[in-house]
Amino acid sequence: MTADNEITDLGEFNKKFEDTYKLFKKNLENDEEVGASFAVYQNGEVLVDLYGGHRDRDKKNKWDANTIVNIHSTSKGIVAMIVAKLIDNGDLDLEKNVADYWPEFADSGKEEIKVKTLLSHQAGMYGWRQPIDETDFYKWDFVVDLLAKQAPYHKAKEKICYHPKTIGFLVGELIKRITGKSVGRNLEDLLNYPLETKCFIGTPSMYHDNIAELISSESLRKAFSNPKNVDEYLITAFLNPANRTKTANTSEWRLAEIPAMNCHSNSRSLAKIYDFFLSHKNNKFISSDTFDLLTSVAISGDDQVMKSPMQWSYVGYSVGGGKLFGKSSQAFGHTGWGGSMAYGDPENGISCAYTMNLLTGSMLGDQRALKLVETVYDTI
Repeated sequence: MTADNEITDLGEFNKKFEDTYKLFKKNLENDEEVGASFAVYQNGEVLVDLYGGHRDRDKKNKWDANTIVNIHSTSKGIVAMIVAKLIDNGDLDLEKNVADYWPEFADSGKEEIKVKTLLSHQAGMYGWRQPIDETDFYKWDFVVDLLAKQAPYHKAKEKICYHPKTIGFLVGELIKRITGKSVGRNLEDLLNYPLETKCFIGTPSMYHDNIAELISSESLRKAFSNPKNVDEYLITAFLNPANRTKTANTSEWRLAEIPAMNCHSNSRSLAKIYDFFLSHKNNKFISSDTFDLLTSVAISGDDQVMKSPMQWSYVGYSVGGGKLFGKSSQAFGHTGWGGSMAYGDPENGISCAYTMNLLTGSMLGDQRALKLVETVYDTI
């Protein structure tokens, strides 16, 4: 905290960002939110750290400074930092085949899929061929073995198809094969513990009392019921199995390690982690060459799963991100199911994160987050 920061019952903000505070407050008062948090760092300084509303549908429990919530695919940007560290250490080579690290992956014609092809959503492994249930995600070896044995849905690099659920297990198994530790353990050791943040893949039960309950909005329920949106790509990538907030609100889900889907965190922690990643020149987490390579565009084009043009980096960051990631084409990060997001903007030294428990149906940028980000860039 600095002398320039205003302290309120919704957290703190630099006095220049009063418009950001007013919009955040308005969203809570107008029922745009049930509970939420929004944070902005710049070069190690906290510019905005807001939180408020309620953790539950019945609005009996306040969302406080330490409340965490399931951030779904926003976690992919955090997992990418673990991958970046392995690449920088020389433990993982983008040009090598996945099977060099995970021999079983070579089955069914996958022996020559490169690490960089998998991480940038070009491997054709964006779903399971065998029908599975959400509770199967609690059985790591089971779902990973299915992926190792199955054939891809298309030839490597033939299409861009976002891997919304499978990528966490695929990358997680790579990480496990190299380090001997799970994704969650690597996250704890490399980022969470040293930075004193709250960001977990496999959330310890001691934190469960302050996890916000996920709530589905009407727009979320409609998003995947519109026949115009439903095709073979969506069914394969998103609906085997489908997401259910009921499942995600259970202790079993929270305790499991489901890297692409069940990270629990808050905006303060996410923005601080991205700020740390941006500050690589000072903290030497990774080299500048590695940072520049892994946050640049590796592939761009129409993503068949996302139904939109996408720019993916070599470790799976969405690069640019339109207005949601501010005004810099160099910004990189990831969005999450229902509206959460986190990103870093190296051009402006900005890191920004938004989390909430009322899930909306936007796939590529929640309007609540987008408008908050706009106030930030109008100020800086």
